[in-house]
Amino acid sequence: MPWRAAQARPSYNLYGVTGLIDMPTAESQPDAQIAFTSAWMGGQLRNTLNFQILPRIEGTFRYTIIDDYFTPGSALYDRSFDVKFRLLDEGKMTPAVALGFQDFLGTGVYSGEYIVATKHVTPALKLTGGVGWGRFAGANSVENPLGVVWEGGKDRESSEGQLGNTGNVRFGQFFRGEDMGFFGGLEWQTPIDGLSVKAELSSDNYSRDWRFSSNDVKTPINIGVEYRPWAGVELGAYAMYGSTFGLRATFTGNPATPLTPPDARSGPLPIAPRTPVAAPSIAARFGPVRELIDARPASAGPTPEGVVLEQASSGPRWAYVTVSEAEAQGGLCPTEAARRVDADLGVVDGVTFKSPSGAPLCTVVLRPAGREWIAAERRPLSGWDTGWHDDDAQVAASVEGALAALSAENLTVEGLSLGAEEITIDLVNDYFAADAQAVGRAAAALTRTLPPSVERFNITLIKGGAPAVTIALRRALIEDQAGEPDAARRSWLTADISDAAGPRPDPLPGKYPGFAWGLSPYVPLGLFDPDSPLRADLQMRAFAGVTLARGLSFNGQLSQRVLGNLGDSDRRSDSVLPHVRSDSYLYAQSDVPTIDRLTADYVFKLSPDTYGRLSGGLLEPMFAGVGAEVLWKPADQSWGLGADINWVNQRDYDQYFEMLDYNVVTGHASVYWDTGYYGLQAQVDAGRYLAGDWGATFSLSRTFANGWEVGAYFTLTDVPFDEYGEGSFDKGLRLTIPFDWALPYETNSRYT
Repeated sequence: MPWRAAQARPSYNLYGVTGLIDMPTAESQPDAQIAFTSAWMGGQLRNTLNFQILPRIEGTFRYTIIDDYFTPGSALYDRSFDVKFRLLDEGKMTPAVALGFQDFLGTGVYSGEYIVATKHVTPALKLTGGVGWGRFAGANSVENPLGVVWEGGKDRESSEGQLGNTGNVRFGQFFRGEDMGFFGGLEWQTPIDGLSVKAELSSDNYSRDWRFSSNDVKTPINIGVEYRPWAGVELGAYAMYGSTFGLRATFTGNPATPLTPPDARSGPLPIAPRTPVAAPSIAARFGPVRELIDARPASAGPTPEGVVLEQASSGPRWAYVTVSEAEAQGGLCPTEAARRVDADLGVVDGVTFKSPSGAPLCTVVLRPAGREWIAAERRPLSGWDTGWHDDDAQVAASVEGALAALSAENLTVEGLSLGAEEITIDLVNDYFAADAQAVGRAAAALTRTLPPSVERFNITLIKGGAPAVTIALRRALIEDQAGEPDAARRSWLTADISDAAGPRPDPLPGKYPGFAWGLSPYVPLGLFDPDSPLRADLQMRAFAGVTLARGLSFNGQLSQRVLGNLGDSDRRSDSVLPHVRSDSYLYAQSDVPTIDRLTADYVFKLSPDTYGRLSGGLLEPMFAGVGAEVLWKPADQSWGLGADINWVNQRDYDQYFEMLDYNVVTGHASVYWDTGYYGLQAQVDAGRYLAGDWGATFSLSRTFANGWEVGAYFTLTDVPFDEYGEGSFDKGLRLTIPFDWALPYETNSRYT
């Protein structure tokens, strides 16, 4: 995609944030945009991960190597976090305005706060101006006006005083300092496709960074050119501060926009509607049906009393109104009253008016979803011949046809029960990235193979060996969507989703014991070692599992390092705490196959909405033991509760069956919450950790329907910050990338 088609997306700067060259702008990336930037300037290498957390909030993690920071030849390896809030959108006459905090969580070497405004003068030219404190007040500065009205407003600890106390948010330093600096600049999109020019006035004087360097700030003016060969790639070159130069490469994409178009993959076979039989009248339920599907507002008048709103976990919103005896005897349908009910309740799909005796007077359909529901209700639930179900041969042939059709869609069936009017299936989705897609493929396949009398499809998804949710679909509603452009979404909206409960169908013959195995490459990473900030191995992993019965399995995984340097570190941890994770490099030094996992596992349900797990054996590369977990999470509820407890012993570094002399009982109580806001999911885990400390971990992540997940977490325990060591407390980022996002074929594999 050329630049002109992507010009709505602003560019990044040398810090890897939305900005000019070294300074920020008030612009934001498209929602959920994620970018990796590698930039070099004046002896500083900055590697940055930037994410547009929400439409107005931009978050950044940066790992920087600053040469000659302490003394000549002695570099600083620095981690920092930024956040920027867009306060005002750009208007016709007003600029966009943003508030930013740079390096608010880290050593403080780059720490600074700023307020910045950006305005387009023409579609191709935009101007930026801002004021800043801390790092942004080194040049073009005046006395900090906040120091006049704010006691202590001029007191700001230097970065040298913060290096030994990293990882804390220093709220007391925000907007403090002797000076306040001014910065600004412009960006011009040239007529040459993909090429832009930038110029800026920087307020950073690099006084500490370049103390032992030949670089110097001879001028605060920086200029540069940038080129976008493709929409997701930015390249930049800059003349910096009159004494050095800068280079930048940014690679960016959006989790909501796959690199490979979905239509490049093979689609499902079409739905096969049945030949309809005579439909029953629905007058006894709805009375005469009127349609008012338009955007006309409700007329003035009182809202009827006695309104009852009905809405299932899925399906239409329907209102029922009892009219007076006089209105019922008049026989007129109060259509305008239906609009007022809609306005009062906040969007309903239809209104049914009833007499005091409960008999339907009429029904007013207000939206297409209501029309479709009425049409579906007109379709009979029965009426087709069910005699085939008395013939075992026909039943067997129907089952065989259904299994073949599901297998052709790469779906695995654990159990199946076929009745004259419904089918119940235990389905395992180990192929499609989205479960809804797997269910849709299964339903479409069943319409092509089952006898016409089978109206209800009950599809239970099996997760980790346990039934999770049951999706009940009406065949008539699926058929109504055949050929419609938005058929998949509309069909899903008609589904009845509930916790998997009740008797399960018998397992298919020969299902147990079952055996599965696989072989795949894997690339584990080691990050932020000062001797080598990025380490990696290429491994081959072989895994196998034997399932003896529903939920009961034995599983194992072996790894063999092919090449890499993950275990080459010789920096032993000096932590006073038990080395439960800090000696991880010792587990990466083996040149022979290692046992990552060898366990017996039992997954089961205590109730329709409560899950349990028991595990024992070599649980992971570093620990062996036994553990139990329980989770309560109703399917139609946005939050859940969980608890786990484990007794574990640390494994020897060769990762076979020898153990080290350290064991501990660990466990947590957990709360999970799907906020329903931009895919944000929150989690709190409180309990005892592997080192024996007590505390809680707080996590927040944004998840996407295609499997992308971007999140962050931090842990606070009873270990004092000075005993914990560098960083003061545990914190980190989580990034999960589904292969399905980038590959031209279906897969539910992902890299975390």
